[in-house]
Amino acid sequence: MSCSIREWARLAALCCLLGAGVHHCDAHRLCAEPVETAPAAYTFRHPEAKETWRAGLPADCVAVTPTCVYSPAERTVYLLAELTGLGEGYEVEFFLLGPLSDRGYEGLAIAWDHPSTVTKAFDALGVPKGTRANLARGLPVSQGERVTMALRRVGEEGGFRPLADFVKDECSTPAQNLFARGFPYVGSTGFDDDMPAAILAGYTETKSTFGLPFNAPKGDVYGLFRAKSDDAPGTPVVVALRWERLPDGLPRVLKRQVSVTAGTLAAPDALLDELKALCEDPRDVFLDVRLAPELELAKVAPFARLLVALEAQGGFTLDAPAPGQIPLRAFLPKEAWRDRAARVFQPWEVEIAPGGEGRPARATLCQIIEDWLVDGPDPALTRKCYPDVTPQTILPVMRRVDVNAGKIYVVFFYAEPGVTVGDLAPYATALAEPCPTQWIFLGKDAPPPAPAKP
Repeated sequence: MSCSIREWARLAALCCLLGAGVHHCDAHRLCAEPVETAPAAYTFRHPEAKETWRAGLPADCVAVTPTCVYSPAERTVYLLAELTGLGEGYEVEFFLLGPLSDRGYEGLAIAWDHPSTVTKAFDALGVPKGTRANLARGLPVSQGERVTMALRRVGEEGGFRPLADFVKDECSTPAQNLFARGFPYVGSTGFDDDMPAAILAGYTETKSTFGLPFNAPKGDVYGLFRAKSDDAPGTPVVVALRWERLPDGLPRVLKRQVSVTAGTLAAPDALLDELKALCEDPRDVFLDVRLAPELELAKVAPFARLLVALEAQGGFTLDAPAPGQIPLRAFLPKEAWRDRAARVFQPWEVEIAPGGEGRPARATLCQIIEDWLVDGPDPALTRKCYPDVTPQTILPVMRRVDVNAGKIYVVFFYAEPGVTVGDLAPYATALAEPCPTQWIFLGKDAPPPAPAKP
């Protein structure tokens, strides 16, 4: 029996509606408005919303573009965006994306405006740009003025609803309270078309207008933000990004310099009392720790462990090291990393010994070369050493002998007893750019070279 085209269409629609476990709303989403499930350019569904989206916004709004305005009185940037249609319970990796992003399948909303436009609006509000997280140099969080996000569907009665109404947060702690306390503003200018082109991301993303106030590597926090609502793809919304300015114009970020001397290590109570007082400060406190050059590394390590443990309890964050200083986190490597055969990749190694009697420290640069042409699943390791390098020559030697095209960004320092901060800091500074991730191993010599495999 033959069927007309109209009958075939009717049967196809019926199959959609009768699919196992699919109710009318789901069938509408699956058949009429498919949701992207892989990287793809986003197509806006409701451009006509540009005509009415500003209804109900403050009268003092200043336009940056037809779909981006800011209100000085409310200290808020308003954007027109569309919800991507993530179903309830789905992972949210991005709260707000730029229009050229291809990550709509894992984002809550897509704005009509670019990240750089949002930056222009906040610059016009007078919000200072902050500092991006730099985990490689020991700064795991972003620094900046806090901004919260709220949404209102275009044409919807009532006020803006907080981001917490749309996304479930199982990532931040009650003390961090990300959605209520806000995202640090760092600004953006150069990645409007560079993926993921994010405005607000749910993990530590370098290409995002806003950062996170806690350490959030992508693999560690995946799935900890999930959609709570079930909106149709393309639902027009007004996004309100509000500057949560502290009273009396108090800057959100407080940087406190802490000098550590032999006296500090011998009697740390005064410093601990100071840190306790900082924990009561409403600002985001960052400690700039300065180590005296005469301190032996072995005596600094317990102090570093103490500060990192106190940091984990909240109240302050260890800042990236100042020029000429050593990252405090460098004193806390994993002992298992000494085993070269068990490493995922091979870092540069620097053996350093005290000079004594006014002589400078002695340093040897070593590289571990992997040979994958041998039989078996593991490479053969060859250790090549270049003795008597100085802070002035170590980088040229590294570049001359490098066989990995500058891709090794980690250096291990093996320090003999008696090596001081002043001995090691010049080498750490010299290698800060090519090897920003640095670890210090104390108390033992560098591990012997692994035997060559036949």
